[in-house]
Amino acid sequence: MKAIFKRTVSGIIYLILIIGALFLGKVPFGILLLCIGTIALYEFYKLKDETIAPAVSITGLAAGNLLIVTAFLVSSRILDPAWLALSLLLILLLFILALFMNHQKAPGNLALQLLGIIYISLPLAVSTYIVFPRSFQYQYTHRIMLGMFILIWINDTVAYLAGITLGRHRLYEKISPRKSWEGVAGGSLFTIIAAFWLGDIMNALTRTDWIITAVIVSLFGVFGDLFESMFKREVRVKDSGNIIPGHGGVLDRIDSMLFVVPVVFVYLIFNNL
Repeated sequence: MKAIFKRTVSGIIYLILIIGALFLGKVPFGILLLCIGTIALYEFYKLKDETIAPAVSITGLAAGNLLIVTAFLVSSRILDPAWLALSLLLILLLFILALFMNHQKAPGNLALQLLGIIYISLPLAVSTYIVFPRSFQYQYTHRIMLGMFILIWINDTVAYLAGITLGRHRLYEKISPRKSWEGVAGGSLFTIIAAFWLGDIMNALTRTDWIITAVIVSLFGVFGDLFESMFKREVRVKDSGNIIPGHGGVLDRIDSMLFVVPVVFVYLIFNNL
């Protein structure tokens, strides 16, 4: 009972931080996004290799954060899109720095750095477009991002509840023994139902757009969860961290989002939204 209470309280605080930052405006949201990116990327590096050299973590975190900040400034029209070309120089810089680190571990460290940036920093950088969408003349709006978060939270919560009450058939037992087809079906059903509701209260997208977003959340959210579970299972840990009591680390909370955001971004771009 105490564990459930702790999980509930910390979950509410987490939601308040996310929703509060979105409503407060672009600067608070940008700061929160940077904090989430920093913590999640650090957790990933430590998750993969507890003995990773500080220089590897620092350079990887610096490159990932610079990518997020640059994307935010470009999306908000403070910087010209040409500044995103710096991302190519960041990758080149990481290759050059690898020459001056432990030669025996250099290839593995470089691969770990780049994987973390692609897996975590890039989707978070892409999410800045979602709060500065073309349909709003690239002005800040919390509506699409908040709606997407709501769908992710509903999908995760209902999938968890349906899984522990109705789950009989395992989805991918080798990677995630607790995840079931019943949980996935329950989460998907309620997420799509919620999309109809979002179509009425959030005019940022049409009802059809929200339903398609719900399908994206239901499908790619599962892949995101399984991908992180694969890493945790490899290193034999339950959570990526312990910063959120009862939930684990920040990476544990955003694993679904990291796969959902790029797909939603592509959908918005190809539909001129």
